[in-house]
Amino acid sequence: MRTSLRWRLFTLLAVSVLLAWVATAFFTYLDTRREIGTMLDERLMRTAELVLQQLESTNNTRRHAEPMSDYTHTALQVWRQDGTLLMQSNTAPTEHLGTQHEGLENAVIQDIRYRTYSLWDAHRQLNVRVAEPHDLRDALAESVARHLLHPLYFAVPGLGALIWLAVGAGLAPLSRFANEVKQRQPDKLDPLELSDTPREVLPLQNALNSLFKRLQDSIEYERRFTADAAHELRTPLAAIKTQAQVACAAIDADQRQQSLDKVILGADRAAHLIDQLLVLAQLDPEHSRIQPKQVRLAALVSESIAQHAPAAIRKAVELGFTAEDDGLIYGDSTLLAILVRNLIDNAVRYTPSQGHVEVQILRHDNTVVLQITDSGPGIAAADLHRITSRFYRVLGSGEDGSGLGLSIVKRIAKLHDAQLTFDTPDHATGLVVRVTFKAAV
Repeated sequence: MRTSLRWRLFTLLAVSVLLAWVATAFFTYLDTRREIGTMLDERLMRTAELVLQQLESTNNTRRHAEPMSDYTHTALQVWRQDGTLLMQSNTAPTEHLGTQHEGLENAVIQDIRYRTYSLWDAHRQLNVRVAEPHDLRDALAESVARHLLHPLYFAVPGLGALIWLAVGAGLAPLSRFANEVKQRQPDKLDPLELSDTPREVLPLQNALNSLFKRLQDSIEYERRFTADAAHELRTPLAAIKTQAQVACAAIDADQRQQSLDKVILGADRAAHLIDQLLVLAQLDPEHSRIQPKQVRLAALVSESIAQHAPAAIRKAVELGFTAEDDGLIYGDSTLLAILVRNLIDNAVRYTPSQGHVEVQILRHDNTVVLQITDSGPGIAAADLHRITSRFYRVLGSGEDGSGLGLSIVKRIAKLHDAQLTFDTPDHATGLVVRVTFKAAV
């Protein structure tokens, strides 16, 4: 069962105050007990001195013990040097009070604990012994402790009520904060701006605002992605439908076959677009996570070169590959293979006949650079920043495509903390694409 924060704070504060009060009473009891002991010891010493002075002034020569009335719970005995009891109080025990040794002592007489004091006169003829039961001292200290604890009966309930109200007042901004979040509609993702947010809750408010921002960006991304995908899919589907209608209406077998071939080609384009969309949807940098392992980039490039070689041969495009080393980096081999494939596919696709595509793996200090240079029409400098946008295609290229290849490359590069840059070759047309990775140690 989960307890409320208010109840938890109340319990901690109430228990802390109660323990502090009890600890204060306990140490006060110990201190009071020590002070009472010192005070009563001084009283015993003063009593013995007064009795001895009285005896010396009267020059007492009595031979037999005489009882003395006492109302102070102090026992008294006066002994001669020869061991004769000269006098004693009516509260004194029949046994000796302590010993002849001068000073304060603790003694047990007839199963009663006493605090005794023995004092001799100047000629060591008379010995005055006074004593008090320890029960008297204990009773006085306990009385002080009880009086210290008495306010607990009245103060604790009142203090508890004040703590409860104080905790509630302190948590009021947190309650307003919770109500503000609870009352929000699902589509209301603007930042929380509460002026009375406590400093301790401010990190939570900032974290929620950051979450709202990411959610807003994610929802906006999904909306734009869905709208763009629907727009792009509409074109090939409309073309497929048109060609199917032409095939249905065609009387000539050759015309029908030509229309059906175009239907198949349109279906292939739509399938390729769907595949690219699925890859792009899975590469959202905010949610995608990779498990980096050592990958030899040269091996991935060699495989992709082999896959695109037939297409390059058909277009009479020279496809070359050189590597300074094996390009050892950390990353996800599947995603990196998609990155390499899209870059080489774009280069071969947009390079005209008799052109060339050069793929290189370069090593600069602690970085590995994948560089792909083509001799295609290139891209105007003003449009370089747009080529990684979704569904962007160079006008007038005459090549089919989804416009998603470089967008996918950008996402994969970001997931690998790699830098993607574009440039134009020196003294030539075409495009230079560089992807710079951190080299594996």
